[in-house]
Amino acid sequence: MTSSFEPFEERINRFTGLHPGSPRNEIVLNRLFFHVFKLAQERQNQNLSSFGLNGTTWLALIMIHATEENAIHPCDLSYAMTSSRTNITRLADELVEKGWVSRNASSEDRRRIELSLTEAGKNLVETVLPHQWQHYREVWSALDAEEIETFGRLLRKLLGRLDEITPEGDPCAG
Repeated sequence: MTSSFEPFEERINRFTGLHPGSPRNEIVLNRLFFHVFKLAQERQNQNLSSFGLNGTTWLALIMIHATEENAIHPCDLSYAMTSSRTNITRLADELVEKGWVSRNASSEDRRRIELSLTEAGKNLVETVLPHQWQHYREVWSALDAEEIETFGRLLRKLLGRLDEITPEGDPCAG
């Protein structure tokens, strides 16, 4: 069976052959990372679709669920999900429309709002969790525990480098 990444890699091999000195391995890893992420996201969306969710709505629900009192300011959700405030507004609209989240005045500052899980949202999270756990186990079963730990360490190391060269503070602070 051929890999879904093979067409890209064949062309990059030709490209780097035409351009000696190209950082072939780094180019391949950059695209491979994206390719794997995209496929993993597609599979997750397929797994969640029967619940009326996708990876983004699911992540938002668990971010809210994991926050004290199951409530979060949209800016904090935006920061946690590395998503624009505009996207979070659209996402919040969808979650509110489906009855999984409510918008409430902030307990700290009435000029701000909080997104809170409703009972339906909490029930949905609890229902979906076992399915998602099984999905994660199935996807990551290609690696053993040590490989998973090493992969996580390497990704954090790469993230540290990316954070160094593109520093970004917490947009919600201050």
